[in-house]
Amino acid sequence: MTKTSRQIGRGRITALAFGLFGLALLVSGCGPELHSFGPDFKNTLFPPRFGFFIVNYPLMNSDSSVSELYARIRYDDVVFLHTDSGFSAHYQFSVNVFSDKELTDVVYSKIIDKKITVPDYAMTNSTTSFDTVGDKVTLRPGKYYIILKLYDYNTNHTSSREIIHTFKDFLKSPLAISDVLLYDNVDTSGIPIDFLRSREDTLLADFYVTMKDAPATFSLHALAKSIESPTSIDTTIEITQADKVQRYRLPIETQDLAAGTYQLKFTVKKGKVESSSESVFRIQRSSIPANAAELDQEIRPLIYITTPGEIASLKKGTFEERRQRFLDFWLTRADGNKEKAGAMRAEFYKRVDYANLHLGGGLGQGWESDRGRIYILYGPPDQVETHDEDFTTPAYQIWYYYNVKLEFIFLDEFGTGDYRLVQTSSLS
Repeated sequence: MTKTSRQIGRGRITALAFGLFGLALLVSGCGPELHSFGPDFKNTLFPPRFGFFIVNYPLMNSDSSVSELYARIRYDDVVFLHTDSGFSAHYQFSVNVFSDKELTDVVYSKIIDKKITVPDYAMTNSTTSFDTVGDKVTLRPGKYYIILKLYDYNTNHTSSREIIHTFKDFLKSPLAISDVLLYDNVDTSGIPIDFLRSREDTLLADFYVTMKDAPATFSLHALAKSIESPTSIDTTIEITQADKVQRYRLPIETQDLAAGTYQLKFTVKKGKVESSSESVFRIQRSSIPANAAELDQEIRPLIYITTPGEIASLKKGTFEERRQRFLDFWLTRADGNKEKAGAMRAEFYKRVDYANLHLGGGLGQGWESDRGRIYILYGPPDQVETHDEDFTTPAYQIWYYYNVKLEFIFLDEFGTGDYRLVQTSSLS
């Protein structure tokens, strides 16, 4: 057992009490991006990454169904080379579908070759720009095994994902709803989204409903909730469907929602028969709080960098008064410099959002966890050392911050993913 393991095994150690250091860190400016290497070494040592999602929906008058597959490649996750026309990335995406788990019977195969060219180097490191490839596969109902591969020509590296996907028999049930695709109504590209950048835009939910005894009337219940946000959507409408298979594209009003990741569930019901489908969307934080719920949401994490009295003052008065005090809070910490105040505020909530997405595990939100608190105060660690659970020691992580000469040890004592801070040490 290592020295660290022995220290952890002896019990919890009182965490360091943080004072002005965290605030000084924020006042000093924005923290670094979370990269293992500098931009010149981006992804040259690691396989390219991609995200994907698949939606299955029925065909008119057919016992087969269609699955649309979308892969999303972030610019920051592939390598661009300097060319005469700018900076270019070149990749190949392949889809192979098998009917057996031994992967011997290929029922569908396709290769998509793509190139991306951008005018300047900064865009190659973008974490908010994506290239998207899509494909449609029509198959009879059943379970299939799918292998997705991304090959980066500029590095000769490959990454792959293996998934099990079911093509459903929608017409077998008296009432059924397909998977749901989400679109931004101002985006004319037709590419599905899971990230809404403006509350002024309307989210469109695209799905199919099948009914054996159409025409008939059913109820549609839409429920959207977020662990991060106090706001939600909970509404029911009645719909009369004329055909056995019908497509719907319904608007979802998001203007009153606070920033966060929302689990969206649609349930169709007729009598005792019901069918559900779920999707996820995320609302980006506004440059300034868009409504009272979002303002409350942004005030709570300030407990790490200010006093309870100042928190209380931000909760009193009308929304307009509170929002102005909130903006003044950041302006004061930036010595009256509006540009600096905006940058500090953006960096702070960028850390909060990261904590919510990646550092949860307990009953609260990610920013309320011990790892979330340290991440918000100190930014991305310079190094993370992860140790899995063994026979003598629970899983734990060590975060190293070399610039401030500190290390933090977090212990997942109960195996729930809730890492608690058990030790803070100075690095020699």
